Amino acid sequence: MSRLQRIREWIAPPLPEADSTTPTIEEVRRQVRHIEIRARRALRDAIAGEYRTAFRGRGLEFAELQPYNPGDDVRSIDWKATARLRTPVVRRYVEEREQTVLILVDVSGSMGYAASGPSVRDRAVEIAGVVGLAAASANDLVGMAAFATDVVLAVPPAKGSSHVLRMLRDLLTPQAGGRTELARALRYAGRVMRKRGVVIVISDFVATHPDHVWEPALAQLSRRHDVVAICLRDALETGLATAAQGAVVNWGGAERGDVLLADDGISHTQQRELEAERRRMLSRLRQCGCDAVMINSDDDWIPILVGLFRQRRSRQ
Repeated sequence: MSRLQRIREWIAPPLPEADSTTPTIEEVRRQVRHIEIRARRALRDAIAGEYRTAFRGRGLEFAELQPYNPGDDVRSIDWKATARLRTPVVRRYVEEREQTVLILVDVSGSMGYAASGPSVRDRAVEIAGVVGLAAASANDLVGMAAFATDVVLAVPPAKGSSHVLRMLRDLLTPQAGGRTELARALRYAGRVMRKRGVVIVISDFVATHPDHVWEPALAQLSRRHDVVAICLRDALETGLATAAQGAVVNWGGAERGDVLLADDGISHTQQRELEAERRRMLSRLRQCGCDAVMINSDDDWIPILVGLFRQRRSRQ
């Protein structure tokens, strides 16, 4: 057992009561509008094109024959039609774009944590909005499920940006709370996604009990669908600052409820342990057969997501 683990086990206070307050309709509308503005800018700059190339449709569908023009690929010439019409013609195809995208969003207690600035859950909703609008702009069907101990909100897939904005309003209404049952949410996704599609999982992937093993469910889902895991953490959870002698620092958020006794002598040990945990988490996710990225709540996350999409495109 590492020194950091021994210190973390020094005290485990009771979990705080979940915040029962519900945002007003005006607050929800204001948040959705903020996400929409952020998303439109991201779609215009980078996300939409990268999403379209990273998650291709099911194939190419013949559209029409067109006269051959200099510069056209000679491999696209339809020789039978050319002989029949006595003039060179080429076959034009369009991508059979329509596919189903399911966005799974963790709204458990640990997602409500925020050392400063937006909470992890706020960032998760923002990412879900941008990815959902990118999928809608590519003519994909977009659905969503929010989960904690169980799936607490499910929106069937549909087309259009207005549908995605309605999903965001629904997602912002319930407060974060409860334990994380990630495996249950992944099995739910496997049941409702009957045809091959795209599943985006946005979570901190914090297991609150040793028996809550989610890797087999994620691996099974990845065998049937394109799965992208976006692991979100608060900046304080991935880089504890040097603390004063005897300071007590919350470590792990509201759901896990751990407290860390820190001083100058162990700050470097803390940092090494946190960086090692980050590497282990990414390795666990990728071993399940999905693409994975880790994002801090205060990161400029759009370039990180664009980089992930480009990696997918380079492998295709």
